Amino acid sequence: MKYDLQGTTMQLLNMQLAQGETVYSESGRLVYMSDNVKMETQAKGGLWAGIKRKFAGESFFLVNFTPASGVGIVGFGSEFPGKIIPMQLGPNDELIAQKDAFLVSEESVSMDATFTKKIGAGFLGGEGLILIKIKGPGMVFFNVGGEISEVKLQPGQKIRVDTSNLAMFDASVEYSVERVKGIKNIIWGGEGLFLATCTGPGRVWVQSLPVAELAGKLAEYLPHHGGGGSMAAGVVLGSMMRR
Repeated sequence: MKYDLQGTTMQLLNMQLAQGETVYSESGRLVYMSDNVKMETQAKGGLWAGIKRKFAGESFFLVNFTPASGVGIVGFGSEFPGKIIPMQLGPNDELIAQKDAFLVSEESVSMDATFTKKIGAGFLGGEGLILIKIKGPGMVFFNVGGEISEVKLQPGQKIRVDTSNLAMFDASVEYSVERVKGIKNIIWGGEGLFLATCTGPGRVWVQSLPVAELAGKLAEYLPHHGGGGSMAAGVVLGSMMRR
């Protein structure tokens, strides 16, 4: 597989696949493909795996792309302004990511939904009770909002992140949620009631523009008079968030 990325804020991922080579993606992420590429939609992993993905905010169905003869090309696009992040995973590498992060990967990479280690973290963490677990080996591409920063944590080292800005982290990182301390911080801080605490060792990736935050800002500028604006807002925001 060969690939290149084009663009800045709404990137396009171009992939060149050898005959018989397969990649799979979220449904609805295809931009183009050559006429020798076979597309097959399936509930990868079975019914229960599909249901768990749906709870995690991903699509129930995944789509395989395989050139039937010769070299094939296929392109995937960003769902929202941000960056497409390529990552090469080894056989034992595992990443935990928020919903909407997975874009496309090689067939050898597995994706499954996973419960957060602490129930409170799931209910209060802003990203839902279930996150997605990506396991190598193989190449995988993530779609994150805005810019991305990688923070490397030493054993026992901690950082606190706004829950919606936490894009993904190594499976070795412990993830929990803590309430913001101080009445003034809670009332006037503007950062919500909870922050995610990530404890090393491992890497943490934080994004600058969460999808929910972008949708909320757009909603402020949509008309709401006469009920029509509210319906329009629902349609626009629903199309942004849907799979």
